[in-house]
Parts: sequence; C-alpha cells; structure tokens
Amino acid sequence: MNTRFIKQALPAAITLAVAACGGGGVAPVITGIGGSGFIATGTVTGFGSVFVNGVEFETSGSVFDIDGSSGTQSDLAVGMVVQVSGSVNNDGVTGTATEIRFDDQLQGPVSNLVRNADGENLSFEVLGITVRVNSVDTVFDNSATYGFDDIINGNNIEISGFFNTTGELVATRVALKNVSFDATSIIELKGTISNLANTTFNLGNIIVDASAAAIDNLPNGLADGALVEVKGTYNSGSSTVTATRVEGRSSGVDDTIDKISIEGIVTDYVDDSNFMLNGVNIDASSATLSPTTLVIRDGARIEAEGPVSGGVLQALTVELRGGDARVYATVSSVDPSGDFVVSPVFASTIAVNVTAMTEQEDPVAVGNFVRVRGFEDDSGGITATRVEVRSSADDVIVRGTIESGATTGSVRLIGVEFMIDGGTEFKNEFDQPINSSTFFGNVKLDSSLIKVKDKKGSSNTPPNGIADEIEIETP
Repeated sequence: MNTRFIKQALPAAITLAVAACGGGGVAPVITGIGGSGFIATGTVTGFGSVFVNGVEFETSGSVFDIDGSSGTQSDLAVGMVVQVSGSVNNDGVTGTATEIRFDDQLQGPVSNLVRNADGENLSFEVLGITVRVNSVDTVFDNSATYGFDDIINGNNIEISGFFNTTGELVATRVALKNVSFDATSIIELKGTISNLANTTFNLGNIIVDASAAAIDNLPNGLADGALVEVKGTYNSGSSTVTATRVEGRSSGVDDTIDKISIEGIVTDYVDDSNFMLNGVNIDASSATLSPTTLVIRDGARIEAEGPVSGGVLQALTVELRGGDARVYATVSSVDPSGDFVVSPVFASTIAVNVTAMTEQEDPVAVGNFVRVRGFEDDSGGITATRVEVRSSADDVIVRGTIESGATTGSVRLIGVEFMIDGGTEFKNEFDQPINSSTFFGNVKLDSSLIKVKDKKGSSNTPPNGIADEIEIETP
C-alpha cells in the first residue's frame, strides 16, 4: 500500500463504530460504544500512519483487531470501514490510535447480478441483501486481477460499506475470497435473531443452524432480538447457514465519550435535528456544514462529529463524503501538496483539491488517467473525496452543474466547455434519448446536474472538446 499525500489544513474530523447489517433488510446499527476519549469509524482513506475521516492516526503502539483476530496495519486497506479508538491532537488532523478494529459488513456468494446501462453501476445480492457497487466509489482488493468488470454470479466476496435508506449495502470495498462459491466457502452475516427454536433461528430470510457453533459474547445465550454476527457455511438450496460461530453484538452509544464522529449514509431523515447515521440519532441543527451548500437528506453520505448527549450525537460539524461532481481525465500537473490539475479538453483544465478526507490508494503523476469524485468548490474546481488512478485512458467524462449552454453551440460545466455537433446524443435522467431542444428545455442554468462524455474510440480521439453524449443526471 502506498503512502498518500498529506494535506495539513483541514477541519477536525473523527469518528465512531462499525456498522452491522441486518439480514434481509433489518436496519443497520452501530456496535456498542462507551468510554472516554475519541472514537472514530469510517473508511480508511490512506496510509503513512492510518487516515480515517480526515485524521492521520499514529499507529506505532496500536492494537489491531482484524475480524476478531490479532493483526497488523498491513492487514488494512483503503476503503475498509474501521473503528479507531484513541485521541486526536489540538490541530484536529493528527492523533494516536490505541486500537483499530476491522470487521467486514457481509461475506457470501454473488447472485442476481445486474449491470446498469451507464457502465458505472451494478447491483447483486449476497445472502438476500442487495449490494450496490460503483466503478468510481468502490475500491477493489486487487483491481489488477479482480475489479468492477470481473464480478460474476457465484463469486464469494467480502464487502465493506454502508447501508442506505432501503437496507441496501453500498460497497466501499470488495475483496474476492473464492472465485467459485461451494459448500466449504465461509460466509459472514450480521442481524437480529428471530424465530428462535432451540438452536435454530432466522436472520431475515436466512435460517441459521447454531447447534454446533461456538457462542461468544452472549451471556444469556441465544435469544430473539439479540444482535449477532454469524460465521459458517451456506446451503443456497435451503437458504440455511451452518454456523461455526455466533457472536453477540451490542448497539448504541453512551454519554461517557468525549467526542465521536460517524461516517455513513443518512437514513430516517426528519429534519437537520433528527436523522440517523449508521443507527445513531444525530442532531445537526447547530452544525457547521462543509461545503456550505451541503443539503442533509436521506441517501447523502456524510461524516458527523461531536459529543453525545442522551444517546444523541450533537454534531458540531457535518462534512460531505462522495459528492455529485466527477471528472475522468488525464492529469496535466501535480502540486507537491498532492493537489493536481486534469485536462478534459485541450487548453481547458479542472483543479482538483486533495485533502486528508480524500480516499486515494495510489499517488497521481502527470500523464495518469484518473477518475475523481467530489464536490464543486468555491474556486471553480473539485474538492476530491475519491481519486482512482487507472491503468489506461478511458472515456473523458465531466459531471457537474450546467453553467451555460445552447441548442446549437456548446455546453459548459465546472469551467470546461464542450462543443455540440450533429453527432452529439442527448439523454434524460432515465437514460432515454431526447432531442437537444427537450434537453435544454428541461435543465436550469446553475442548478441542474448534467454529465458530458467524450468517448474513447470516437472519430476524434479525446480530448477533442466535442461532446458525444450529454445527459441530465439525478443528484
């Protein structure tokens, strides 16, 4: 794993606990958290020490718990969701980890794989849970041999990620465990026990036979309503797991924690003073938002940080993760700080700001083709939340707020102008073809989100400044 670039000027960001998934759509919850100090849960964004939610944690004296066993820092990887216990310094961007724990959200066989027409998203099921994977946002354990285009039905995979409003697992990292799932392949599943009869129970629609399992951290034994993690083997024909271990999991947070922060996907949104993030109640009514245009809503991926009172996280800051802006293009210059510039078209550039919150596995160099996700910033560029270095050039894509455009002429977004010609195809938000007049009649300048694509292999090799496709996008 490569040492990532470090940016020092960043607000404090710390976080909380590993999300547990509910079998068959049970709402995700946070594992029980108590004690003083700082606790951080979120994705690993880089190394040197370990970067989690904008903080560089010193790990020379840390204890590593990897899926219930002793481990080392080398067992961690970008995109894994981890829990860090420790302290954060007054600068808000450095700290010391006393313990780092990793536990995947789900492991099992891929089924019902569907690839979206946009070529950027796919979905499938693992043990009855829908998993969503994005070609930009999801990190793969070894993308050179197993990446977005390699997932097929029957793979046994391990998934880190966050659950959305409908109980789908949005993957931040995918690791291949077995190319072909069979009767000996290990699965992992979390959820709430129901329909307990002796040593058999349900996790959602999955039947668990725990007659030969080791029972851990369940002082009162198996019981309906208990939150557990199950490991074992799976018979797809009978939807039955033969458990080798059933481990109890507690949930919630208490008021003894000095400060926590949680990265996740917003659910159960009522208003800014009442929503859930990974099963924890959040009050962000007095929080400072970054960016200032951030709208908290169901489905938004954010990080909230602050103290706990009455079991509710009183957020002092809320920062956007993910973001609607994207650019796929070639790097034209790199700053020693880690910031860089891309050139989607000749003589037209977009500045990319890299922070300690940026998820980045490899450093970038001039000439690299990169995929960047983030949000449009006040300087007219993109503050990156994810940077992926690709092995070869691909279609040039820019996604952002439309700044100008006309039926004949050009369209401009994130400071980049693409020309429109007779071959430009227009699509609506449902990926359906429309004509240019309909397109421009349905977008609002400085408001609507659009995507422009200059296809690799078109008659003019990109970047040529001519739009092959222009689509209306849904935030």
